Amino acid sequence: MYKVMIADDEPLFRYYMRSKLDWSGHGFTICCEAANGREALEEAKQYLPDLALIDISMPYMNGLELAEKLKVNVPGLLIVFVTGHNEFEYAQKAVRLGVHDYLLKPFDQREFDSMMGKVKETLRLRGGFTPSYREAGGNEASLRNNVKQAAQEVFALFNEVSSPSGQGTSPVRHEFHPGTHETLLMALKMRDHEAAMDEIGRTIALFRLQRTGDRFAFTVLMGYVSLCLSYAGEIGMNPESLWKPAASPEQRLREMSSWEETEDWIAGLYHKVIEYRPDARPSKSYNLFMAAKDYIHRNYSDPELTVDQVASGMYVDSSYLRKVFRKEGAIAVLDYITYTRMKQAKELLAEGNVKLAEIAEKVGYADPNYFSKSFKKHYGMPPSEFEQREIRIRQTGK
Repeated sequence: MYKVMIADDEPLFRYYMRSKLDWSGHGFTICCEAANGREALEEAKQYLPDLALIDISMPYMNGLELAEKLKVNVPGLLIVFVTGHNEFEYAQKAVRLGVHDYLLKPFDQREFDSMMGKVKETLRLRGGFTPSYREAGGNEASLRNNVKQAAQEVFALFNEVSSPSGQGTSPVRHEFHPGTHETLLMALKMRDHEAAMDEIGRTIALFRLQRTGDRFAFTVLMGYVSLCLSYAGEIGMNPESLWKPAASPEQRLREMSSWEETEDWIAGLYHKVIEYRPDARPSKSYNLFMAAKDYIHRNYSDPELTVDQVASGMYVDSSYLRKVFRKEGAIAVLDYITYTRMKQAKELLAEGNVKLAEIAEKVGYADPNYFSKSFKKHYGMPPSEFEQREIRIRQTGK
C-alpha cells in the first residue's frame, strides 16, 4: 500500500481524516500525522510517505513553507493542500511549487474519491517509483532520475500551456492576484452581481488569451464554483440544484465546450445564489440593507463618510444599521464602505492614464499613500501593479 501523512493543526479534523475516510479502499494507509509544519517535516523524513495532505495554515511552519522543504527532503512526494476558502488564493503559488491537487473544506466523499483516483493514477504512471522501491532502498542515481522524471510529469500537469502563437510560455497564470476569492465571497454576501461578473469575466478573459485549457485553469475555475456552492449551502440553498443533472460540479465544468459557455455557466451560478431568498417577499431588514448600500454607492467619495452618516440617511439608529448589515451581509458597515471604494478604484485603474492621487480622491481617500496600502491589503497587489496587469491584458487581447 501507498503511505499517507496528514498534517493539520485541528485534532478533530485529523480524526475525521484518519477514521472516516476509506483509505484502504484506494490502496493507501496512514503512516503518520502532524499538528504543525515543523513536526510534519520530521515525520515525513522518518516515514517517507507517498502522499501528504497538508493544511495551509499551521503553526511554526505554514503549508507553503512545508511544501518547499518537503520537495527537497522527500523527493517525489505528492502533496495535496486541504484549504479553506480564504486560503485558496495560495493555489497560484502552490502551482509553482508543483503541488499535485487540492481539497476545499468542507469536502465530501465524492470529492475525496476523485482526488484519490488522480493521485493513485499519478503514482501508477511513475512505474518504478513505488513504495516497495523506496523501502528497498534502490540505487540512488536511479532513484534520483525517477524522481526527476516524476516531478516533471506532475509539474507539467499543472503548467503545460500554450501562448497565443503556440510557442513559449503564457504569462496568464502569473496575472492572478491574491484577492479574487475574497472579492467573490464579498460579492455573494453583498448580493453584488456586478462585482461577481466582473471577476469571473476577468479570469475567463485571461484564460481566453492563452487559447487552451489546462489543469491550472480548471483548478482556478473549480475553486470559484466550490466557493459559490459552499456559500449556497450556508444560506439554505440546495447546491445540487445548481449543477444537476451532471454527476458532479467537476463533471459539469469539464463538459464546457467553450470559454463563453464556461463564463455563462459560472456567472449563472453566482447570479442564482445572489438572487436567492428563502422567503418570496423581501423583509424590512433586507430592504433597509439594499437602501443603505445604495446610499453608500452614492456617497463613497466623501472622505468623511461614517456609519452614523449612513444611518442618518436611512433615518435609523447606527447600532440597528450595524445589526442589519451583520444579518443580511455578514459584514460591518465600515467594511462595506471600504469594499465599495476599492471596487470603484479598481475600475478607475483598469481605465488607465489616471493619476493615483486623483483616483484616491475620487474614492474617498485624502492620502494617496494610505489609499495604496489599503488597495494592496484588499487585492494583494499595489495599484500600479494592478494597472500594469490591465494594460498587459488589453495589449495581449488586441
